[in-house]
Amino acid sequence: MGISYNLTSLAIGIVAAGVILLLVRKDLMHSRYSIWWLLMALGIAIFGCFPRLVDKIAHELGVHYGPVLLIVVGMALILIKMLTMDIERSGQERRLRLLTQRLAILEGERQANPEKEEEAEA
Repeated sequence: MGISYNLTSLAIGIVAAGVILLLVRKDLMHSRYSIWWLLMALGIAIFGCFPRLVDKIAHELGVHYGPVLLIVVGMALILIKMLTMDIERSGQERRLRLLTQRLAILEGERQANPEKEEEAEA
């Protein structure tokens, strides 16, 4: 007899949460991002332990086959995560471009006025 999918889902959720917390502790993941992943791990554990909960929610929403609801919600969450990542990356690119321009201006001023640099060092 194999391990039930309930225990497997619970184990996956617990291990995922543990890995996320370890990454935060080692400062490899920002705590702001870890909340999203901890919620996903919690969802995996809860829906794995209580599969009838999925069926009940699906029935309330008019979905005839509960696992389809999980797939659709999972895909929606992935798309939302991708959108937020793209928004953040766009902001970082904008800030990087601004910093590069400011650095170029400062270096241009330094090359144009080398005597000011010598005075600052003295």
